[in-house]
Amino acid sequence: MVRRYETILLFDIDAGEEAREAFISRSKSLIEQYEGNLLEQDEWGVRKLAYEVRKKTRGYYVRLDYYSKTELVAEYERIIRLEDAVMKYITVMLDETFDPEAYATAQVQLTQAEEEPVASAESPDMQESFEQDDISEDNDRIREMPGDPDSNAETNSDDSQMGISTDNDDPGDTTITEESKKEN
Repeated sequence: MVRRYETILLFDIDAGEEAREAFISRSKSLIEQYEGNLLEQDEWGVRKLAYEVRKKTRGYYVRLDYYSKTELVAEYERIIRLEDAVMKYITVMLDETFDPEAYATAQVQLTQAEEEPVASAESPDMQESFEQDDISEDNDRIREMPGDPDSNAETNSDDSQMGISTDNDDPGDTTITEESKKEN
């Protein structure tokens, strides 16, 4: 059975780039031995660690996205534990029933969709008119909002924007004085 996995490796930055590249190439060949393939390799680079690992505060992260037989994971993790350059690792199963042909087809379709030219209906002139329509609709919604000075004649426009009602009987009860309004 073929499954899709993701392994994140934390390399010791003192081990060097050569050791890291050598281990990743060995990983690729191991994945291929178990009838798999490396789909993606993301190098996240040097990052600060949340806590010390082997008395180090920084590490180099690499993410490997691959598919293979289920037996690979146990062997791969055994090899990782023997590697001095790898400080920590985690392997996660992404897909229990992975179909490599369907994945390849989906990737081709995704690439083709990204390369399609812009349709004539989405020309820059049309896009500008769409944006103006969106702005006018937003303005209409704003005018209809409760507490708007135009819709409520009892409140002062400055007070309604602050959410303060001034229709009290006692003017000394207001929490904001006229002087503090002028300062704002």
